[in-house]
Amino acid sequence: MGIKRIDWHEQFKIRVRRNASSKHEVIKTLLVRNLIEKYKSQLYWVRIYTEYPIGEGKICDVYFENIKTKEIICYEIQKVITDKWLEETKNAYDNFENSYFKTDWCLIKEDDLPNTIKELDKNLMELIV
Repeated sequence: MGIKRIDWHEQFKIRVRRNASSKHEVIKTLLVRNLIEKYKSQLYWVRIYTEYPIGEGKICDVYFENIKTKEIICYEIQKVITDKWLEETKNAYDNFENSYFKTDWCLIKEDDLPNTIKELDKNLMELIV
């Protein structure tokens, strides 16, 4: 595995996925906004990418990396969760290795969140660790 470099041109940009629902894209946008807001005084230490490849064929919806605390959190926003998808995703994150960082992932169930933006924003803030 080569050295991972920071792509400053892609930092904090929201990438839209072709086949995602509108609610999925709103959740992703609000999640990125809330992460930026929470870490606004430490943005130099934070990397946030959307639709970020983490391995062979696996792309996470929101990739959050904190250099200072040496942690990576990948957020998966999903409407339909099957046992097969859950197993494949768990295996992908178990095999996603970064020697110096503690890696974790967070599943966000699209149907469990409210439809209004104000309530959605409040619920997403509670999910951010």
